[in-house]
Amino acid sequence: MGKEALYSGRVQGVGFRQSVCSLASGSELRGYVQNLDNGKVRLVVEGEGDEVDHLLQKVADFWSNHISNIQITDVNTSGMFSNFSIRY
Repeated sequence: MGKEALYSGRVQGVGFRQSVCSLASGSELRGYVQNLDNGKVRLVVEGEGDEVDHLLQKVADFWSNHISNIQITDVNTSGMFSNFSIRY
C-alpha cells in the first residue's frame, strides 16, 4: 500500500523533511520526502496500512501550525523503495 501526500503552507525551510524522516524512523515504512519547486512538499510512503496512516497523522499533528492544505492520494508503489529518505 502506498500513499502520496502533498503539503501546502509554510513547509519549506523549517525542518519539515528532516522531521518526517525522524517520525518515520524505527518503522518498516519506505519512501521519500521532497521539496517541490512550487513551494509544496511531497511525501510518498509505502508500508502496512495502519503504519502509513499513522505517519500521515503524526505529520499533520506535528506541523498543524504550518500546513494550510494536504492532498492525499493512493499510489501504486509496491516494492519501489528499500528505505525512507530525503530527496533533493
